[in-house]
Amino acid sequence: MNNLLKLSEYGQSYWLDNLTRQKITGGELRKRMTEGLRGITSNPATFSKALSEGNDYDEQIRLLAGQGKSLQEIYEELTVKDLQDACDILKPAYDETNGIDGFVSLEVSPYLAHDTEGTKNEARRLFKAVNKVNCYIKIPGTPAGVPAIEEMLYEGINVNITLLFSIAAYESVAEAYIKALERRDAEGKPVGDVISVASFFLSRIDVLADQLIGHKIHSTNNPVKPELLFGKAAIASAKLAYQSYKRIFSGDRWKRLADKGARVQRPLWASTGTKDPLYSETYYVDPLIGRDTVNTMPETTIAAFAEKGTLRENTIEEGLEESKKIFGELKSIGIDIDFITEQLLHDGIQKFIEPFDKAVTMLASKRAEFLPNPETKQTIAPGALKSSFGEAFKSMNKKQYTRRLFSKDPYLWKNDPENLKSIKNRLGWLDSVNLFTEKINEIKSFANEIKNEGVKHVVLLGMGGSSLCPEVAQKTFGPAEGYPELIVLDNTSPEAVLNIKEKINPAATLFIVPSKSGTTTETLSFYKYFYVKVNESGSDNSGKHFIAITDQGTPLEEEAKNKGFRRTFINPSDIGGRYSALSYFGLVPMALIGIDIEKLLANAHQFQLSCDPFIPAQANPAVSLGALVGIAYKQGRDKLTFIISESLSAFGDWVEQLVAESTGKDEKGIIPVVGEDTAKPEFYLDDRLFVYMYTKADEDPILTKKVNALEKADHPVVKIELQEKISLGAEFLRWEIATAAAGAVIGVNPFDEPNVA
Repeated sequence: MNNLLKLSEYGQSYWLDNLTRQKITGGELRKRMTEGLRGITSNPATFSKALSEGNDYDEQIRLLAGQGKSLQEIYEELTVKDLQDACDILKPAYDETNGIDGFVSLEVSPYLAHDTEGTKNEARRLFKAVNKVNCYIKIPGTPAGVPAIEEMLYEGINVNITLLFSIAAYESVAEAYIKALERRDAEGKPVGDVISVASFFLSRIDVLADQLIGHKIHSTNNPVKPELLFGKAAIASAKLAYQSYKRIFSGDRWKRLADKGARVQRPLWASTGTKDPLYSETYYVDPLIGRDTVNTMPETTIAAFAEKGTLRENTIEEGLEESKKIFGELKSIGIDIDFITEQLLHDGIQKFIEPFDKAVTMLASKRAEFLPNPETKQTIAPGALKSSFGEAFKSMNKKQYTRRLFSKDPYLWKNDPENLKSIKNRLGWLDSVNLFTEKINEIKSFANEIKNEGVKHVVLLGMGGSSLCPEVAQKTFGPAEGYPELIVLDNTSPEAVLNIKEKINPAATLFIVPSKSGTTTETLSFYKYFYVKVNESGSDNSGKHFIAITDQGTPLEEEAKNKGFRRTFINPSDIGGRYSALSYFGLVPMALIGIDIEKLLANAHQFQLSCDPFIPAQANPAVSLGALVGIAYKQGRDKLTFIISESLSAFGDWVEQLVAESTGKDEKGIIPVVGEDTAKPEFYLDDRLFVYMYTKADEDPILTKKVNALEKADHPVVKIELQEKISLGAEFLRWEIATAAAGAVIGVNPFDEPNVA
């Protein structure tokens, strides 16, 4: 390892571009320190590989999953732990070099490459979490990244600037570094304890340049021979960037900062593994040795340089005249280096995103495996839709469907002003689980109050989406011991009303009046009828037999106040009726009949974490389901056919309305089929997507055999196995998200209500 040890004598530090927990715990990092290693960087690709090939992270994942951490929190805690441990190992190098070397780098999410404010927020959070003086935060040198870089350096956060391909981009981040130090100096803050490196990516430049050069051979009469330019662009870029470095970090402007202890921002040569097997293994090391530089190498390059690299002082200064000519010669044969570097920047971001998504996908699988309370199992067999289903994920990830859905981006569905306004006011259900988890005690306290008074019946005077969830609850669970029976009235026929009147004693009944708008004609008609009946029963306070569930400021809220209703539950105004299952509209009736809404919401919360916006579409159970439903529609499979076990059969009525009303518009529509007998595969045309739902306890072997036959016949089939009936909490959320995602795929607004009024 003599070459590696001697590199520092020539002013260059060598870093390793591969941090894993095994390298930390197995002693490899400490060993490499004795062989000249001066720094290390982490990246999602190596993290993903470590997750898939070993169990080094399993214990911590199990612990964090058991604590109810989100996937993003788990990802960050795993990577932060690695960073902290690696920083401790490399701290001696930091001390020996007076804070020049001994750094470990952790990158912000690649999805923030064009998001200045998001980059700032994440960089602050990660730097604080690692809490090590020798930690670098990696920020890409994109146009949006440069102001974030300057601000972070000004705030005292060390930055490793990545994805630099052009000399102009390098000069812009060097300028950002100097400006940050000048701002600190102007405010009397120290400038010597903030440090940065600028990572110039090399081999990728030659990969693209050589490809374009190959197209030019024998295609021009230019005196410049294209074949003489192979493998020249990257090294020329690095040599000229180094000349920019020497110019920028000299002169009076820099001297004023240096006199106060400022350190230069060293150029770092990245992507130095040789991607072309026709070039030597040390192609991007031997000619780039220079003072105040870093070379981050993969392990194969480190081994090759240690054994057979050419070690010579200041090779970075050799061949400058030739380097200056390279870009002109490329231009003369029709190749623009600016085009190459711009393309590489965009490709570089994507090359970070893909392994990042892969790592998150693997982590999502590990988390699900280690959950202390087993989660509902969803398996998708896309059958005839396999090809288009896979392509849909690529498109959805590219367009960031999942992140946009959970950030409530209305442009996911429509882009005209009228629709945008209505969509923005219909996405509150995405927050329902967290919001109403905080209201559990309030709801349960009210339910116990009603139970303790000996109320025999609760009658819900509903219509449409807001009444179906309570009806599912009553049919699926029934009243717990000692709790009243729930009766749902959502039928305006006189016989239905009279039938309920005959069943109940109005004086021992609580009536729920649910209406989002507070003007629902059917609901208000029911209410007025039964208010009279309560009066006729001799009650001395008719109002105490009624509660209202409505939005703020509706006529129903005013009526409840005037008539002395026992309670008015004000629901968030941005939750529509079809998406109201996990709000007051669903939870209050459930609690009144003794359903454990705390467990139900905990179940929904656990599932919500599995649908974290951090998770790519293919690993996100609800979004992937919605993608399948949408793609099936586009392929002519517009009949979403539910096969539901007996104990869950009532759920079909709720999901039928959710899907039909949400997607049936604009001359489009997914047709939910519920309650149909399951036939042999040959009975069905190619217009079906099957969803089989059952609980672990009541799986019907005969029904399962029929579903398996459908799958074998290449029909697309989704199987959802609930651990128990209370898991319906997750199913309400699953299908709300899936329906919203399907609406985005087929191009409809799932939240509008045409013709309802």
